[in-house]
Amino acid sequence: MKSNALKIDESDNVAVATQSINKGDQIVVSGESLCKAVEDVELGHKVALMPIVAGESVLRYGEPIVQATRDIGRGEWVHVHNTQPIPGDLKE
Repeated sequence: MKSNALKIDESDNVAVATQSINKGDQIVVSGESLCKAVEDVELGHKVALMPIVAGESVLRYGEPIVQATRDIGRGEWVHVHNTQPIPGDLKE
């Protein structure tokens, strides 16, 4: 099966779309189908590989990059509408 997303680190809870993914398409990483997209995900954007609870960190490169502002379901698009900078990461 041809991959359409990239997972950088084993601990990542998101993958990055390497092509546009349509709602209903399988999310395929390294030839393995991990879940189904529940909405469209544009090239270069993140998709949740597992449920992410509000307040939990989104992990990419094995590191927290943002925090979920609401529960994010498996296969959902992860972007500014459902995440925020991690409190304390912003410089004032």
